[in-house]
This record gives sequence, structure tokens and C-alpha cells, in this order.
Amino acid sequence: MKDCIIVGGGPAGLTAGIYLARFLRDTALFDAGRPRAHRIPRTRNLPGYPDGIEGPELLDRMRRQLDHYDVEIRRDRVTSASRIDGGFRVEANGGALEARTLILATGVTNRPPQIPEEIHNEGVARGLIRYCPICDAYEVRGKKVAILGSGPHAVAEGRFVRHYAEDVTVVRPEHAPLDDDGERALSEAGLKILPSHRREIRLDGDEIVVEMQDGREARFDTLYVALGTDPHSDLARDLGADLTEAGCIPVDEHCETSIEGLFAIGDVIAGLDQIAYGMGHAAVATTAIHNRLLGR
Repeated sequence: MKDCIIVGGGPAGLTAGIYLARFLRDTALFDAGRPRAHRIPRTRNLPGYPDGIEGPELLDRMRRQLDHYDVEIRRDRVTSASRIDGGFRVEANGGALEARTLILATGVTNRPPQIPEEIHNEGVARGLIRYCPICDAYEVRGKKVAILGSGPHAVAEGRFVRHYAEDVTVVRPEHAPLDDDGERALSEAGLKILPSHRREIRLDGDEIVVEMQDGREARFDTLYVALGTDPHSDLARDLGADLTEAGCIPVDEHCETSIEGLFAIGDVIAGLDQIAYGMGHAAVATTAIHNRLLGR
């Protein structure tokens, strides 16, 4: 039985692997190869990278750092997890593994707009479509910005972006309702509202074009997608851990869930979706695990 199994190969999971390896803990890490960080064109708010760093390069550097240590890396997807006497058992496509503790670094998935994948991917790569104003609203200061979404999430994101850009417009997804309270909240926040639902989103040179149901067009320098995220918390649910209403995993000050020995780090927990924050979770959780195992 291993000391710890980590599920997830994003920045939080890889950091956890590095820490546990340096604690001389027998560790396995499952990496299905699809971390959200892989889609980051360039992050500029992660300390230590004056010119920013692309998501794939960051992951490659962290994987190469982890390769210096004796950690069992499984390029595999965990399909289920269960509690056993003295720990946990995970089932993956390539077989089962058991450990005394388990870290879930399973992340979340952004809900994308309903546009062709090639247009979406090109827009993200060029900074015309964005998902994280905390990460990169600095790059859109003074520009004409659209927020795709409705409800409180769009209002909150619009308010945040409004600090950087005066011209911010909320674009409602197709058939998304907006009641009087919602319109009032947007207006009070200084946000514009397109009078019609969006029908199509396309790229045109250095602009992103929103075509509305009534045939009119609106052009923007960038569009933030504020449609929410889906946490990958199925394993925690299967194990009986508490979840928030949104499906995130609540944790204590040691990043431990409501299940003893089960830890969660990174974007899947209730908190701030930031690489640096997830790395901090990893340091906290792994140190707690190491100190606890010292007493056994």
C-alpha cells in the first residue's frame, strides 16, 4: 500500500507529487493528460516568469521536475474510488492501486460557448476569447469587452472587468432569460446589455463579432465566457465526501475533506481558481499528510 495517490496532473497535482517525493513518500500520480492549464495561451500573473509562460510549457517543466524523483506516474484515467481498511483504493483503466491517503486534484471544466471548436480554439489562442479575468483582465485594459453570460455570475464578472475597461457589454446566450432585477444590477454596475440574444459568434481579423437574433452585429476586442464551470468531483461524491451546492469540494485548513485521509487541492475545491493558489494547496495538503504519517 502506497503512502499517497494523487489523481490529477495539472499544476496542483504535479506540485503535490514533487512535495511528497521530497518527503520520501511512496507516491503514485494519475495523469489523464487533459489538465485545463494545457489550454492557457500564456499566463502572466504567475510569479517567477517575467515574460509569462504558456500553459503547455509550464506543465512540461513541472513534469520534468517531477521526473527527477521516484514517483510512479500513470498516464491513465481513474474511473472510481472506494474506502478500504486503512486507506483508499482507486480503479483505473490500467488496473487498481491502494494508498493510505488520497489527494484529488481533478480540476474543473469550463462551459464553452456553442460555437465551432476550431473557432473557439483559435479565439482562445489569440486572446479574443478568454475565461479568467483574474488571470488576464490586465491585458484588456482600455479595450472593448463582451461578457457572455447571464445572471449573478455575468454581473460579478462584468463588474470585475469594468475596473480595467470602461466599455463592457453583457451578451446573453441564446434563449437565456434576464429579469428586471438582473437588468437593474447590470445597469447599476455600469455595464451595457445587448438588446437581443446572440445568434452567432465569429472571428473577423482582430475582432470578435457577435451577431444577434435581430440581425444586428456588435464587435469587440475580446469576449469573456461567463457560463460557469463543472467541477470534477465525482470521485469525492462516490467516497461520501461533502460537496458544495455547485459541486466543489469543501476542505479544512489542511485541505482535508469531510473524509479522513481524503484531501482535495486546486480548482476542484471551493475557492479561487488560480495556479499559484492550487500550488499552495498542494504544499499544505502534502505537509499535513507527511506529518500525519510520521506518527503511524
